[in-house]
Amino acid sequence: MNKINLNLVYYSTLIFITILFRLYNINYDDFWIDEIISFYVSEPSITLDEFYYRHKTLENSPFLFNLILRNYFQIFGYDPLIARYLPSILNSLSIFFLIYFYTKTLKGKSTLLLFILLAFNIYLIKYSQELRLYSWYLFVFIINVYYFYKVINFRNSLSNLKFCLFLITSILLIFTHPFSLIIIFSYNIFFIYEYFFNKKKNFDTRLLSILIIINCFSILFVIFFILNTTHQPIWIENIDWKFFTNFFFSKFFGSRLVGGVYLLMFLFLLFRYIKNILFESNFEIFLLISLFFSYLIPIIYSYLISPAVVDRYLIYLVFIIVLLMVILIDKIKSKKIRLFFCSVLIIFTIGNFFTETTFKQFIKERPVHKPDLKSVLLRINESSNTYVTLNLEKTYLSKKEISNSFENYLNNYSKIENLNIQYFNYLTLDQEKYSDKYWIICLNDLNGFDCELPSKFLDYQITSEKSFNSINLKSIMKQD
Repeated sequence: MNKINLNLVYYSTLIFITILFRLYNINYDDFWIDEIISFYVSEPSITLDEFYYRHKTLENSPFLFNLILRNYFQIFGYDPLIARYLPSILNSLSIFFLIYFYTKTLKGKSTLLLFILLAFNIYLIKYSQELRLYSWYLFVFIINVYYFYKVINFRNSLSNLKFCLFLITSILLIFTHPFSLIIIFSYNIFFIYEYFFNKKKNFDTRLLSILIIINCFSILFVIFFILNTTHQPIWIENIDWKFFTNFFFSKFFGSRLVGGVYLLMFLFLLFRYIKNILFESNFEIFLLISLFFSYLIPIIYSYLISPAVVDRYLIYLVFIIVLLMVILIDKIKSKKIRLFFCSVLIIFTIGNFFTETTFKQFIKERPVHKPDLKSVLLRINESSNTYVTLNLEKTYLSKKEISNSFENYLNNYSKIENLNIQYFNYLTLDQEKYSDKYWIICLNDLNGFDCELPSKFLDYQITSEKSFNSINLKSIMKQD
C-alpha cells in the first residue's frame, strides 16, 4: 500500500472515530437543567418577542446560539431526540476545519498527531453531546481565527470578501459568548505588539478599519449586554489554589495525570522555542497572547468583581493549546525527539480515553452521568398518583420560567415515552384542588443537595423518598 493510500486509511478512520464518538448514545443521558433551558428558549412556535424574553430571563450568554437552535427546530422538528445532533455536528466540523487550517494553510507536518489529539479528546466529546452553545463556540472561533490569519498574512493579495468574512465571524463570535471578547482584545494586543516590537507600521487600511468597527461593536455589545442581563450566576465558586497547579489542563485533557503531562510538555516546548516564536511567526504570537489573556482577564475579574473562572467558558483553549503544542513539536529538528513527544501525547491521550465511559460503553452498560429523569418519571408513571411538581426553593433564576421550561421538556419527553404525568407549579396554583398526594422532584442542578420540603407543603408528610442520579424524589401526602 503506497503512502497516499495509507494516509487515506488513517484520515478516513479518524474522521469515522470523530463522528462515531460524538453521535453514539447521544441521547443516553436526559437533559440537565441548562439543556432544558436551551430547549425551552428555542421553541420554534413562539414569537421572537417571547423568544427574547425567555432568553433574557433564563440565560447568562448572548442569544445567537439559541436563535440558531430555534431555526434548527423549525426545519427538523421540535423534538428532544434530535436536539443534540446540532452541537454534535458543529463539534465535528470545528475539528475538521482546524485540521484543514493546520494542514493546508499553516503547512503543518504533524496532521495525524493533531487529528488524534482532537478526535480522542474526552472534553470535546463531552460537550459535543450537550445542548448548549459550546460546540458552536468552537466552530465560529476557529473560522474567525482562520480568517484572522488570512488578513494578517495575505492582506495585500486578499479580496475584500476575506476581510468582510473576518468582520462577520468576529461579530458572530461576540454574539456567542461574553468571553469571546478576550479574543477580540487579543487581536488588539497583537497589533500593538506588531507595531511597537516588530516595527510593522504598514498595516492594510482595510484591516485597521475592520478592527475599529469590531472594537466599536464590542463596546456597544458590552453596554447592551450589561443593560439586558437580568441576573448573574451565583453558582461560580471563588478561584481555588488547585486551579493554579494545572490551569484547567486536568479538565481539558481528561485527568490530573494526563493534564499534568500536557502541561509539562507544553511549558517545556514553549520555553524551548520562545525565541523562535517571537522572531519568526506572528500567528504563534497571537496564539500566545490569546492564551495568556484568556487566563489573566477572568482571574483579575474574579478577584476584583465576582467569580468568573469556568472551564467551559474557555473551551476554545483546547484548540489553542493543542494547535500550539503541535506547531512547537514541528519545530523539533531531531526525528527521534519529535517521535518521543508525539508518542507520549498519543499514548496518554488514547490511554486515558480507554478509561472513559465514551469507550467503555461499547463493552458494558453506560452509567448515567446527568440527572436520571427517565427513571424518575417511569417511577411516577407506574404509581397511582401522577401529579408532580418541581422544587423551586433555591434557584436564583425566575421560578416561574424555570417551572415553565421543565414543564415544556416534561410534556415533550412524555410524548416520546408515552407517559401520563400531570405537572403543576406549586407556587402559582392551588395544589389542593388536584389531589392530596403529590410527587416532588428536586434537581441538584437547581437546589444543590438541599431538598427539604418547600414551605407550602409543611402540612404534608413524606410517604416515600428515593435518590436517583442528581435527583431527589419525594412522595408526599396531606396530613389529617
